[in-house]
Amino acid sequence: MIQRIQELESNYGYVERIIRALSSNGDGPEIIDRLRNGESYQSIATELGDSSLGDLADLSPKSQNYFSLAIKEYDKDASAESGPASGPFKGGRWTTVTSDEALIDHLLALYFTWVHPMHMLFSRPHFLASYNNRVDVYCTAALVNAICAMACHLFDNVPGEHFQTSLDPGELSGKFLQEARSLIQGNRVGKLAVVQTYAVMFLVELSAGKGANSTSYIRVAADAIDQRIEAGYSTQAAEMTRWGIYSLSVDWAQFTFQVPTLFQIPPSLEIRPFGIIQDMEPWQLYRHLSDQAQPERQSFIILTASAHAKLLRIIHDTLALFYHSHEGSVSARELMVQYERYIVWKDNLPDEIAMANAETHQLPHVIALHVQYQTAVIQLFRPLLDFRQLSAEAFDHVRSLVLSYAWTGLDLFKTYQELYTGRFQHALQAYSLLHIADALIRFDRFPPESGTKVVQFTMKLLREMADGRCGFAASGPLQEAFRQAAVECHIPLPDDIDSLMKRTSPPPGFDGIINATTRLSYIQPVTQPIRSFNSSFALELEDEWRRFAEGDSTSESPVEDRLGVMKINALLNG
Repeated sequence: MIQRIQELESNYGYVERIIRALSSNGDGPEIIDRLRNGESYQSIATELGDSSLGDLADLSPKSQNYFSLAIKEYDKDASAESGPASGPFKGGRWTTVTSDEALIDHLLALYFTWVHPMHMLFSRPHFLASYNNRVDVYCTAALVNAICAMACHLFDNVPGEHFQTSLDPGELSGKFLQEARSLIQGNRVGKLAVVQTYAVMFLVELSAGKGANSTSYIRVAADAIDQRIEAGYSTQAAEMTRWGIYSLSVDWAQFTFQVPTLFQIPPSLEIRPFGIIQDMEPWQLYRHLSDQAQPERQSFIILTASAHAKLLRIIHDTLALFYHSHEGSVSARELMVQYERYIVWKDNLPDEIAMANAETHQLPHVIALHVQYQTAVIQLFRPLLDFRQLSAEAFDHVRSLVLSYAWTGLDLFKTYQELYTGRFQHALQAYSLLHIADALIRFDRFPPESGTKVVQFTMKLLREMADGRCGFAASGPLQEAFRQAAVECHIPLPDDIDSLMKRTSPPPGFDGIINATTRLSYIQPVTQPIRSFNSSFALELEDEWRRFAEGDSTSESPVEDRLGVMKINALLNG
């Protein structure tokens, strides 16, 4: 797949421009007709816009064949008329909340910039084909309203932007969500767009600070995608939604520490040819209308989604190991196998989304992917830091390992903030931030002023997420929970703590924290994992670590992660 993407990038020229048009606007049917009528690629691409990428004569036969396949698949799968219950949309407008098409376009652009690359709950080409052609198959009014409700959490009225609404973003979000709920009632759960709507509504409620309430939405979506999806949908579109629902279920389970619904795992994430088309699709920094002139970059959203799903499969198994095992049944070897899987995952990341790539590592969804990896490894070893049977030396080595991942994670957040600010982070990143920062204030033996800086940065980032009139509402309760943790760890609070805290009325308390985290605290529960360790766990841990570092493992893939090996050697050599 990577090789094909590289071929497309280096050789396409006019063809690349046509593929982008197929994936990003409503001209697909017209372009297909012109190609069938024998019109040249150059003629079509020239009309779409000037191309300086080379001549089609340089296109390799393999690439030409693949482009032909892409056209055939586009015609078959992206047609708004393919799918069950197809027909023209009867509702007039996709939403009655507003008639301002410019506002709807703005909200859709916000969603596809910041939410879709991280939570790919549906196929964008299929959605846009139905949306632009006004056919109720891969797009429904309920789904459009849910998307707009989510995008309102990223929407701020700024000087010079005049939309035809008297409502502020918070009120708009509520109106969109209310209409989505009204429209989805009575709809068959087996419709693909209905399942997607429930998943987006989960994100809306989570962003509104209602994590406990939102859980039911993702459970309904997970149950439906496994059991009741109607036949007749595009295989690619259905599989992408299946992966998206699974990924979102595990994303949330990672921070609620509940093993997610065990529905059938899709066999692959090989989405042809839209996988290629969407990876070629540009990503553009978009926050306000004035950002329309921002430069474009290749998005690599399919590569990122595929890597994300593979990471979440490991996280899922880690959750099952810790929170679904019998008492005394988990061995040190099982824990180290999980660590090996994490390291091999990172080692096998494609170059395009590896942090060594200076261009793509700045994409927000790629940064978020690596943040989640750091968080997952911290959570894997976090129970050991409360495991009293470890020797003092073993404890110090495990502690150093956890802290190295935590500092790397915090640096990633700093990079994200410098590039995009905290305002444009998705809700689940706040939970990763808390687990990373908590590991630092709880286990690093830094000077008091260093701990204060960690608290200050964390509070500032959470506050930025809450900025605007419809920001991330859980920031207040999460800030309060983290403030309590800092006091418990004897970390001096920053002098500007009052201005950093999001003030709410009433102040966030017991109920607010439960609603944001589904529990009394964001802190990872460790009692159950510790009880699951077998009686020889502590004695066998260092032997298993040595075995792993020396390459005697269960995986066929070599462990080449230098940082991981360095950490293992540090544990062994003291």
